[in-house]
Amino acid sequence: MRDAFPILWWLAAAVVIALLLISMGYAASQAILLAVFFLPGMLCARYFYPQLSFEERRKGVLDTLYLTLAILCTEYLALILGHRTALPDDEIPDLLFNPLFILLVLSACILPEILIERRLEARRPYDRMLRFVSDRRPVTLDPAELLYVESNDSEVWLYSRSGEAYRTKTRISQWEALLDRRFLRIHRSYIINTECIEEYHPTRIRIGGCDIEISRKYKEAVRRRLGPE
Repeated sequence: MRDAFPILWWLAAAVVIALLLISMGYAASQAILLAVFFLPGMLCARYFYPQLSFEERRKGVLDTLYLTLAILCTEYLALILGHRTALPDDEIPDLLFNPLFILLVLSACILPEILIERRLEARRPYDRMLRFVSDRRPVTLDPAELLYVESNDSEVWLYSRSGEAYRTKTRISQWEALLDRRFLRIHRSYIINTECIEEYHPTRIRIGGCDIEISRKYKEAVRRRLGPE
């Protein structure tokens, strides 16, 4: 059911958008076709939104602005194509070119889906394996075997219970979105497996024989998650 949820959600979102367009005066067949052309912008936003990172606030704001512009451009092109296909002789209503309207529709479709997926993830058993490429070789790793993730300049290292270390090019913010609820970000450069903690202090965590500092930015989140010392 969880694997089919995204497909069902986007189909439902297209139906809701079609109903909205029908209320604006479009025929049902035209509204359904135009609703489908909203999907490119929604899928673009859904894919890239989790990759936004505000470790560096200025860069995070700029990335958000660039992503918003890219989504709007994608949606404008899709809607123009859809409108020319469905209604080649009619003018495009100003509302469909209003950026606030487009962003509102996309947000109303995307944000609830993200929240529901997170809730489903929280109830899901730990059964997903990690599959990635390290030094040009494919690796399959049980997340339970992962101690912590460390970002080191342009590389990210994954350290396992067995002592293996895997180098990847995937950003730590992407690993943070990929890993399940066992894992916790405690520093801009570290994500740890909370089930492998050996010692916990207000300023540091010992895991795998290593002491990792808890940065000020994540200290409150760590305290809420792990409780007082």
